[in-house]
Amino acid sequence: MLDRDPSSTRVATREPVPSPSRLLTLASRVPTWAAVLGIYAASRVFSTVLLFIVYRIAASHPGQYADGYVDGGRGTGFFGFSNVWDGAYYTSIAQHGYPHVLPISASGAVEPNSWAFLPFFPWTVRILAQITGWDTGAVAAGVATIFGALAALMLHRFLRLRVDALGALWGTTFFCFGAMAFVLQVGYAESMFLFFCFTGMWALLTRRYVLLAWSGVIASFTKPGALALALALAIVVVHRLWTKDPFPRAERIAAVVAGLAIAAAGFTWPLIAAAATGVPDAYLKTETAWWISYIGTDHFVPLTPWFLFAIRYLGILGAVVVLAIVALWFWGMRKPSLRRLGVDIRAFLTAYALYLFAVFLPQQSLPRLLMPLAPLVAVDSITHRKHLRHLVLGSGMALQFVAIVTLWLTGPP
Repeated sequence: MLDRDPSSTRVATREPVPSPSRLLTLASRVPTWAAVLGIYAASRVFSTVLLFIVYRIAASHPGQYADGYVDGGRGTGFFGFSNVWDGAYYTSIAQHGYPHVLPISASGAVEPNSWAFLPFFPWTVRILAQITGWDTGAVAAGVATIFGALAALMLHRFLRLRVDALGALWGTTFFCFGAMAFVLQVGYAESMFLFFCFTGMWALLTRRYVLLAWSGVIASFTKPGALALALALAIVVVHRLWTKDPFPRAERIAAVVAGLAIAAAGFTWPLIAAAATGVPDAYLKTETAWWISYIGTDHFVPLTPWFLFAIRYLGILGAVVVLAIVALWFWGMRKPSLRRLGVDIRAFLTAYALYLFAVFLPQQSLPRLLMPLAPLVAVDSITHRKHLRHLVLGSGMALQFVAIVTLWLTGPP
């Protein structure tokens, strides 16, 4: 295990002195993996209770909430409730595949459809449903929950390469109890993507570039965003060459191949969608179909979506807010606690943030798309201070309740 990987690039600043943690004391009595799974299991109980409460509210008032999507009086039960919104698209793909003809509105614009959702999660659900004979919704929730546990294990594993036991354990706890953590057990591809993404991060930190290639390629067919792994790898390669870090020829070749493989995989799905539908920009038009209700257009130019959204609702002040967010990000990346995470983790965080900024419209799905940025709250400036640990954990749990009520009853999460 390369716990002291030279690419960590720690800075010579004094770390906060850890305050006592009952969580770490309890976790030290069992194997690390058991402690992480115990935390994850506790978080699933918490999320399940919240989801079930909201489900009962929705089921007792069929058709009243969220335009009838939630249960809708159809008697689909709790698993049906767990597979609405994006989950309904994944269920449709698992049962029927992708459409060969894009749905077109009366105005001639492409309407939201299944091509926006990548195949690895629904195909896994389909295969398991056929093997077991179980309901597709139940299988989807089960697959998501299992991969959520695997994601928590991999997050802890790669964090442990850069932070101490206290930081890794609390960072994983924040992830499991975070504001959007309920999506780790519903019929969404988030948990599967997070597992492959975090596995790729561990591979990047330990310089296992073949494993990084496999993880990145599979992630590329699970959810958009895996291209961030390729960009992070490119940054790390340049840094290793610039700092003259020992970089054997075999490693250089493996790194280049991994980067090219992930990049190629990241651009393959639009080609598949084009070939299957006969529409060259089928995937892009499908992704931007959701934009019309927010900004009145589906026209896409990289690096502009946040500005378009902010200006639409705040005017010129919106552009100022967006620029302030960008400046705040780069200022934060220079903070000592984040610099101690190492070049590789910061490279991934910045690459993924750039992906969201370049191509994503910041609407209600943004909070769950921020989940790969979990290492941001695993820094010692938070995890080594008792009052901040409790504040972050308590805020995450409270916001999860707010998110479930708000998003699950009034709009798609």
